[in-house]
Amino acid sequence: MIGVANNPTFNINFPPELLPQLMAMFRLQVPDQHVSHAIEWASLRTDTFCLFVLENEEYNCGSFCIPKGRALEKYTSREHKLMYRTLGPAAQAEIMKMPCIFARRNPSFRWADDTFPAVLGRVTSITSQRDNIRFCFDHFGAIHQKKINDNISAFNLVYSALRNELDEEHWSIRSGNLQDVVARLGVVIE
Repeated sequence: MIGVANNPTFNINFPPELLPQLMAMFRLQVPDQHVSHAIEWASLRTDTFCLFVLENEEYNCGSFCIPKGRALEKYTSREHKLMYRTLGPAAQAEIMKMPCIFARRNPSFRWADDTFPAVLGRVTSITSQRDNIRFCFDHFGAIHQKKINDNISAFNLVYSALRNELDEEHWSIRSGNLQDVVARLGVVIE
């Protein structure tokens, strides 16, 4: 490594992949860097969106799986099933252009409290495995799942007097402008 002394700092030129090791070695913390997703969020499709509801998995490692039997079945229109179910390259490319809601199954039917978050973002890769489909995703922002439950018809999600679409683990593709709905509810993607 080559170091250059400047008043009052010392600049070191090194390959970027060494940064985590250097930070750990000197017990330094990387300062929080604000990354804006507003432009990317606004560039996603405005006619359809994906809804992922998980039951036994979290959205905390950048990827998750949905059982194939719960993918694009119950809450997805026939048209969307025919277009996306094969998960061929063209279908995957279109899915990756859709905004997404990543939610957990409601703890009680049609209800989640204010501390129950859902994530807004987009899918970045799709891998078909034996009995599951693995999705990698980017997280752009959060919304309280209570807001989705309270405004279920604005999101164009299926509901009845006793249940709604957030009560069951699945992946569906829904028609509607997700960006507009969350903006009307006061959620800002920065």
